[in-house]
This record gives sequence, C-alpha cells and structure tokens, in this order.
Amino acid sequence: WNHRVQKFTKEGKPLTMWGQYGQPLPDDPKSKGYFWGPRGIAVDSRGSVFVADTGNKRIVVFDADGKYVTEFGTPGLDPGQFDEPVGVAVAEDGTVFVTDAWNQRVQSFMPDESGTYYFPLQQWDVEAWSGLNNNVQSLDNKPLLAVGPDKHVFITDPEGYRVIEFTDSGQFVRAWGDYGVGANEIGLAAGVTVDPSGFIWV
Repeated sequence: WNHRVQKFTKEGKPLTMWGQYGQPLPDDPKSKGYFWGPRGIAVDSRGSVFVADTGNKRIVVFDADGKYVTEFGTPGLDPGQFDEPVGVAVAEDGTVFVTDAWNQRVQSFMPDESGTYYFPLQQWDVEAWSGLNNNVQSLDNKPLLAVGPDKHVFITDPEGYRVIEFTDSGQFVRAWGDYGVGANEIGLAAGVTVDPSGFIWV
C-alpha cells in the first residue's frame, strides 16, 4: 500500500525504489510508473522486472534500475485484458503467466523480438477465486503463481486452501491442500514459488 517497488542487495541494504499512487495518463509520461495496489512481481533472466499493477488492470515492465520499458493489459474480458491481475511469473523462455483473478482464469503472453510488445498466447479458466461474499469481492482471495523449470504453472487458491498445478497449455495436473494446520493442510495460501530443484514452496 505504499504503491511502489523496492530493490535491496542480497544482504538487505536498500538500493532504489520507484512508483507512487495513481493512474497512468496518456499525456503524462511520468505517470507510466504510477501504481494502484500492485501485487505480484517477477524478474526474468535479463533482469527485467514485471509488476502486476492490480488496480490499474495491467502488467508493467521495468529494467533493473526501475526505468519504464513497456506495459500490457487493459480492463476487460477479452484475451489480453484483465480484471484484477494479481500474480505474475516468467518462464525461462520468456513466457509470462498472469493470474486474472476476477475473470477466473490464467493468461500467458509472449514478447515480440523487440521485447516491448507482449501478445496473448493462451488462456484457461480456473474453478476458483469466486471472491464474492454478500456481493463484495474478497480481500483475501488474491491468487499468486509460479512456473517451474518444466513450465508447469502452480497457482494458489487462497480461500480454497489449496495449490493447483497445470501444464503451460492449461491442462490440469493436480491439486493439493485442505484447511488446517497439518503437514498436508494450508490456511490461506498467500504465495508460491518453485526452486531450481523443482521443490514447491507455499
């Protein structure tokens, strides 16, 4: 809720930060880095930083020093559009995956040769994230995701107390978790990542 990205050294020393609250305006280049409740963040093999600017319904791409590079996504239901994009992850080949929460789907994107235009690649529906309680969208049901070395996509279903695994084309692989504190149980799955050995951390 400071509407910014912060960068630290591996020892935790602050290096830089960028962003402030607001909505981007077509006639104001400085506003391209404004955020409205950013959620997910990912860094690709080239050091580009991808930020899920949730409230502004877009994914914004910066270089490693915070300089604006490009963005993709607009509000809506069509491919390439978002309603509450929350999680973002980048595969080794550059494919970008996004959890499009209130559209209840995952979308994937691929950059062109310039790396400044990302076109919709695939999308698949997810039976999760309904997020409505008395017609009010849940503040807890914010799904994040990770992609493994084999491009399998792991998404959190916070209020379903589980993690769901798909192939990169959206084929269901498995799901696990249930509410509780046991070794096979989860409270709210707030984050997920995959390490280089393929272990999944939740």
